[in-house]
Amino acid sequence: MKASPVAKRVAADKGVPLAAISGTGPGGQITKHDVIAYAETSASGGPAALPGDLANEASLVVRRAAADFNVDLDEVAKGKPLSTLTKYDVLSFAATRASGSEVRVEPAFAVQTVAASPTIAAPVAPVAAPAPAAAPATPAAPKSVPAPGQLRPGEELVKLSRMRQAIARNTSQSIFTAPHVTTMWDVDMSAAMAHRAANKGAFAKDGVNLTLTAYFIEAIVAGLRKVPAANASWTDDGVIIKRYYNIGMATALPMDANGMGGLIVPVIKNAGELNLLGIARAVNELAERARRNELRQEDLADGTFTLSNYGTSGSRFQTPVIVQPQAGILGVGAVEKRAVIISNGHPLEPNMGDALVIKPMTTLGFSYDHRILDGATADAFCAAVKAHLGGIGEEDKETGDKETETRAQFPCLLVSLSPCLPVSFSLSTLSVRRCSPST
Repeated sequence: MKASPVAKRVAADKGVPLAAISGTGPGGQITKHDVIAYAETSASGGPAALPGDLANEASLVVRRAAADFNVDLDEVAKGKPLSTLTKYDVLSFAATRASGSEVRVEPAFAVQTVAASPTIAAPVAPVAAPAPAAAPATPAAPKSVPAPGQLRPGEELVKLSRMRQAIARNTSQSIFTAPHVTTMWDVDMSAAMAHRAANKGAFAKDGVNLTLTAYFIEAIVAGLRKVPAANASWTDDGVIIKRYYNIGMATALPMDANGMGGLIVPVIKNAGELNLLGIARAVNELAERARRNELRQEDLADGTFTLSNYGTSGSRFQTPVIVQPQAGILGVGAVEKRAVIISNGHPLEPNMGDALVIKPMTTLGFSYDHRILDGATADAFCAAVKAHLGGIGEEDKETGDKETETRAQFPCLLVSLSPCLPVSFSLSTLSVRRCSPST
């Protein structure tokens, strides 16, 4: 005897024996319509009883409903074989008992017209019936509610570009691959701003626009030298420390009419071998080629660490997503004037040495892979970056101080030897070579 799963459920609900039904489906399979037609045909006399000793054996569904509603099946059957009872006979008996008047519960899938007598469309619960067997079914969604994926009035589906698909894939993969932690550091940019103001004219003569991004990349290299594990990749066999510094520079692309832009990460190769002028020139070239969509595949590959300068769009801080398989990404917020307390006494307790000053400040957001770096090591990297940014120009100042000191100590020597060509000066030392008698 073959029957479809739906036909078996309908037969169990109606208390119809499948053995008594002739199937009209493929290969004689009993269908739902066969069960409903059999039930309608025998509705006047009720379902046929099972043969022999099984005549007074109620089905499992009926026994469970009787237990839920504390119903005596003999009272429901009223002399009929218990095998002829259906779940709806039990529900009708319980509803009638609770309301005090005749109530008939019909199956929700019944196709026959419901009579004018008081009825309750299943599976609506009887008035005093417990919830388990008579809980109302989930109402059908109104016709005004669209199906999942169907657009509502006023909605528009924008197809995903290849770049947007790549961004979604890479960021999702990174979040599920590496446990992200982000540490925030406030940094005084006074030294970097002063150095830029003093040198941007000289850089411009070389055709280079000196931006703060160049200072951040130079500081990142200093931080990576201090904490090599921040310039690494995770593998199951161990952590790969990279002794070269390919710094990615996250670059935003213009937004379209819907406010959806793009993001690419060109890489400055071997940034550790470049001075500030070389880094600034590389930043200018890559940014311009990115805006013109002229970047090559090799320009986007082999990064070991990434800078995300989201401060250019006004953001104070974000929690950037790591570019896999790198160990971290440093985000830089907008540089802005903030009130900062400078203390010449105790760093925490109030004292007369405290002063409130206005300084150009930024906030670093360093997201790192917790499999490689811990809080202390990540903070050590940020501290090195902060120290470098705060110490920009100190070397030039020290060199100038040494030269001034030398001039103060040996003014006559410098004056008397100034016509002598073999005399040479360096930034930190004075080298003197005796003149020949001919001079």
